[in-house]
Amino acid sequence: MKVKKFLLNILQAELEPIRARRKEYEKDIPGVYEILRQGTEVARATAAQTLSEVKAAMRINYFDDEELIRAQSEKYHPAD
Repeated sequence: MKVKKFLLNILQAELEPIRARRKEYEKDIPGVYEILRQGTEVARATAAQTLSEVKAAMRINYFDDEELIRAQSEKYHPAD
């Protein structure tokens, strides 16, 4: 039981700054949503860049691959 109380005290001390910061954010809910919106924009841009790099590495970037489009065009509509 001593160890549990000791750990509880440490845990409470560690959580106190987090709880205090949360109380500050509670005062400005629109500001919290703005922070979340900005973070979402950054995450979307990063994800789009990563996806683009993955598609290029896997050679499945169909819509950006001019060589693939040209080859398919020639295959299905050969020059007369």
